[in-house]
Amino acid sequence: MLLLLIGFLLLALAMLLDLPRWAGRTAQLAWVSCTASAVVLTVAGARALTDRPSTLNLGSLGGLGTARLNVDRLSGLFLLLCFAIATLVLLAATGLIASVERPRLAGSVALCLSAVALVLTAQNVFVFLFGWESLTLAFYLLSGHDRHLPGRGRAAMLAGGFGKLSGALLMLGFLILAAHAHSLDFTAIAANHGGPTSSVGYVLLLFGFGIKVGWVPLQIWLPPAYAAAPGPARPVMAAVAVNVGFYGMWRTLQLLGAPAVWLAVTVLIIAGVTAILGIAHAAVHRDLAYLVAWSSVENAGVITAGFGAALVGAVAHNDKLVAVGLLAGFLQITAHAVGKATLFVATAVAEQDLGTTDLNQLRGVARRLPWTGAGLVVGSLTLAGLPLTAGFASEWFTLEALMQQFRIDGTSMKLATAFAGALVALTVGVAGVTFVRLVSLTAFGHPGTPQAVLHRSEHRPLLRLGVGALVVACIGLSVLAPLEVRVVGVGLAQLTGSLVDDARPSPWVLQPVFADFSALSPTWLSIVLPLMFLAIAAFTIIVSRGGLLRVRRVPVWTSASVGVTRQTQYTSFGYANVMRKVLANLLRTRSELRVNDLLTRSTGDPRTAAGVTPAAVVASADGNRSDAVRGAPGPDTVTLPTPSEVAEPGLGYRVDVVEVIERYVYLPLAASLFAVVTQAKRLQSGRLDAYMAYMLIAVVAVLAVVAGTA
Repeated sequence: MLLLLIGFLLLALAMLLDLPRWAGRTAQLAWVSCTASAVVLTVAGARALTDRPSTLNLGSLGGLGTARLNVDRLSGLFLLLCFAIATLVLLAATGLIASVERPRLAGSVALCLSAVALVLTAQNVFVFLFGWESLTLAFYLLSGHDRHLPGRGRAAMLAGGFGKLSGALLMLGFLILAAHAHSLDFTAIAANHGGPTSSVGYVLLLFGFGIKVGWVPLQIWLPPAYAAAPGPARPVMAAVAVNVGFYGMWRTLQLLGAPAVWLAVTVLIIAGVTAILGIAHAAVHRDLAYLVAWSSVENAGVITAGFGAALVGAVAHNDKLVAVGLLAGFLQITAHAVGKATLFVATAVAEQDLGTTDLNQLRGVARRLPWTGAGLVVGSLTLAGLPLTAGFASEWFTLEALMQQFRIDGTSMKLATAFAGALVALTVGVAGVTFVRLVSLTAFGHPGTPQAVLHRSEHRPLLRLGVGALVVACIGLSVLAPLEVRVVGVGLAQLTGSLVDDARPSPWVLQPVFADFSALSPTWLSIVLPLMFLAIAAFTIIVSRGGLLRVRRVPVWTSASVGVTRQTQYTSFGYANVMRKVLANLLRTRSELRVNDLLTRSTGDPRTAAGVTPAAVVASADGNRSDAVRGAPGPDTVTLPTPSEVAEPGLGYRVDVVEVIERYVYLPLAASLFAVVTQAKRLQSGRLDAYMAYMLIAVVAVLAVVAGTA
């Protein structure tokens, strides 16, 4: 009880210290208070996993039951993950804020963390919904914090609107279940459910939580909201707060048990479509913040695929499939949390110190900001699911869970599992290409034009501590994956019993719960792969008689093409063009080749007025534009034509990609809604007799319904 109370009091203190009256003078103390609270709540979660739960009684809610906060094993597992990540993120954020003051940001972050803690520990429907609505308010404030910048107002409205829709679905679902159980307490709901009303409640709850994590087609709010938030707030939203949606899914399964067959099938289909659509847009986006935000949609799909496999197992009464599905899902939640936190923190530092998130301008970050470069590289590799990172074992478990369709009966569930498995496998492959593009363009790209460092945030010790700890977590969770599985098994015991222990047939080997299906040892892999690299390097040096160590420096080969300089390198468009072609049906890619007028010098060196060879323009769904060049980008200077230059025809290339859900679902829906509203305005005639007639018609209709149902 004491730990929960201290945690909430510290968050309340942070909000108080960040009031407008004192903002600026006590902002650093507010961030310190948030960090201290995160540490305390992490300890509370860890204690719950050792059978020492925390309970905080808040008294009676009148006719709404008793307000009680409790940390059981499942809550403790999510509390441990969320606030351990929050601790590291807040350390880095404190270093960032030391360079550039952001008044009232700490208060909004504290509100967000308070809502997360309240949702994870609530044992009453009213308290849960209060925490959920507080989280919606926090997302609205964070997305619109920099309201003087373009796009922030729209992003905040989307976050608030979809958050309210999510809250409405959850309220309806919980009230249906509470009416059947005659109580708002979760324990009573778990003991008294069943029938058609419970199925309706199940659907409403899952889709309410699905909005928060970014299920298709309800994901359009998420990328702009994450990208619009200030840099220090993005990892809190994307790596910490989003996990309450997944917690809600896990808790719903624990409370209500197996769903209807059609619902399990629907969840699997949504999971696959969400994963591939999210990574498709991430693969072609030129803005770093949007790219990372779209990858959150992708990871929501991969995590939901594991959860969907567990739902299928529950329907088929296959407890081992439930165990491997929930285990895979939570491992992916963990990998996503550490990877996304690392990448968003690095993005925040790059944006603050270099003044941009444009992939075409973020070149050579590792040379200028080595700690940020390390965060970009390791965070990207983790989200790509490559070996030696936390994402490798989690994606392996997810794919293994989706390969168990032969163990279940029912054609629809088998087909849905295979469908989700195929799309998740494709997603994993595209993710590798996406994050290789990110790393090559940012961390290892050549800075063609030196870019001034606006701030020196990276030199702050707290920032380095936060980034370094996140990088270590990304790699350490892979090395210690068997220990991670053991801890997760304790937290999932309320849903799976001791079956998760079957995923560890020996101390350092993992398997997908089912014996003799397949096996993996991330720990041994982390030892063998570096040793193989060292052995190959030593063999090469010996065979070359030391020649490999002798370096001869020569000018970089520039392909012998006219106009190509040493600064020539792929643009963001160039890297992504292959994915635009491969995923053309999904992105609705439209290409156009046309003849432009080029300004060519008499020497034959082609240049445009912008210093770039024939440029194409890419217009993405959110209005971002990027240059694509046939040849090499010139210097970032303007070259004006001279009389010796003549106009010659040249080729131009235009490509458009479309956000299909927004274009083909929401825009037609909005048009229809506006048409209805326009027609409804005619009812406002200003005549009192007309309004009285409307009231009479409404009363007669109500009486008719009551009489018909009596």
